[in-house]
Order: sequence, then structure tokens, then C-alpha cells
Amino acid sequence: MYGSVKIIALSLLALAAGGFAHAEDGIPRRYELPNLDTLELVLPAGWQDTVDLPPGDTELTIQLGPADGDPFEIFLTPTSPDRTEPTAPDVDSLRSAVRDAAGRVQPQAIEASLEIRRLQGAHGIGFYFFATEREPQPGDFRCMTQGALQVGDLSLWFTILTNDGQEAVVAEALAMLQAAVHRGTGADQH
Repeated sequence: MYGSVKIIALSLLALAAGGFAHAEDGIPRRYELPNLDTLELVLPAGWQDTVDLPPGDTELTIQLGPADGDPFEIFLTPTSPDRTEPTAPDVDSLRSAVRDAAGRVQPQAIEASLEIRRLQGAHGIGFYFFATEREPQPGDFRCMTQGALQVGDLSLWFTILTNDGQEAVVAEALAMLQAAVHRGTGADQH
């Protein structure tokens, strides 16, 4: 599933083209986006991050994982509305994009249907689903939580890859996303 997750994450990105929260023992991070806005997250203790912004690309990807212990991977891609669009996608469009992603994952999942769940953030609404890989390959993660959350004017697309027994990782990741803050500079409006 891990290989197909990257394809699904890229598909979600294609569909998306259109004050820190307090956390005990959290690690505040501020990511500068290509349009000079910032995304602020408080990473749970023991997590580390890397940022990937290929030369000439307009979207960065933040990858999170454990500093040590059982592996997991989280991919976050913040996307800003296109200059031609007045605002970020509406709630129905966001739900539809997440539902489409779930439809692409469904054939590989154990679950008979993938429930689209609402995620209320401090600065917007989002949606996600959970899927368990039917036949994971060696080294692949068995569980995936994927979706998108509006954070101000940003759409924050996420994929959380875990194994059985890592429900706490998913809960911490969702809580981190719910507290995310977008600070716009307006530099992309010129």
C-alpha cells in the first residue's frame, strides 16, 4: 500500500489545486511556504520532521516520523488557493475530494466501505478516512488515515501511515492537525 499511497497523495494534490496551540511537551515548528505564508504546527514529543520542496515546485511536503521506536510516516502538503480562485475549496468540494480518494483506496482495503469522517480544526473543517491494507507487502504499513483539513486559506492534505496498535499515533497526528495555524503574508496576491 505504501507505493500506492504516494500515488493517492499526488492525486489528492491534483484535486486540491483549485498564535500556536498549546501542547504539553510539544515541539513548535514553523514552515515557510513557497508563497511566503507560514504553517505552524506543534509536533508531539519524540517526532521529527523533514521538508521536501523540489526545485521549481510550488508545493512542499512535510514528512513526520518517530525519532526512535516503532516506525510510522506522516505526509503533509499544504496547498494555497490558486490566484484565480477567491478562496480555498468549500466544504462540499473538500468532502468530495476526500471521498474520491477513499474510492481509489477501497479495492485494496479490508473494510467493506470507508467512512468519511469530519475533522473540526481550530481554523477550519476537514474530512478523512481510515483504511486497512488487505495484503500488505513486506515493509509496507498496514493502516492508512488520509484526508484534508482547511487551515485558514490553506488546504492541508495528509496521509498517516501506521501499523496495528499505533492508534495513539493517529490520534496525536489528528490533534496536531486540528491545532494547525496558517499565517498569510499576502505575498501571493501581488
